[in-house]
Amino acid sequence: MTPDQPVPEFPETSTLFVFTPVPGTTWNLTLDAFTQALRRREGEEAFVHTKADGGAYGPSDENDWWFDFTVAGTTFEGIGSGVSGDEGLSLRNATAGVAAEFAAWMVQELVPANGRVDFNTRAGMEAGLTDEVLTERTATGFEAVFRDHLGDL
Repeated sequence: MTPDQPVPEFPETSTLFVFTPVPGTTWNLTLDAFTQALRRREGEEAFVHTKADGGAYGPSDENDWWFDFTVAGTTFEGIGSGVSGDEGLSLRNATAGVAAEFAAWMVQELVPANGRVDFNTRAGMEAGLTDEVLTERTATGFEAVFRDHLGDL
């Protein structure tokens, strides 16, 4: 490569992002609350798979479900759980920017005002990183935290 050649652009890292209440707390997350929040944002176009839907991720029910929706050309796809001790949401194949938009929506719509959020990524868990408490509350702040996290890998 010569100095006048452009540096090739590499795709941004995509991974699974996992968001849970900090240990010993709850968001009281339910399928109904998640679906209502999703439909407030996306209308009836939001799709939450339940019970016998099955599909790529297997069957789901009111305690565990999977979802997808598209915002401004970005598809959010993930899994939710309202089961005590396993409560939380995960976002599949997400970049830091996409995860930040999702986390900002999640904190605004689903996490109680005084609720706290732990997060990690699949890549982070595989590398032995511990869960991290999110102290940010904006998409811009979340994106910086997520990029820093991915940069540690």
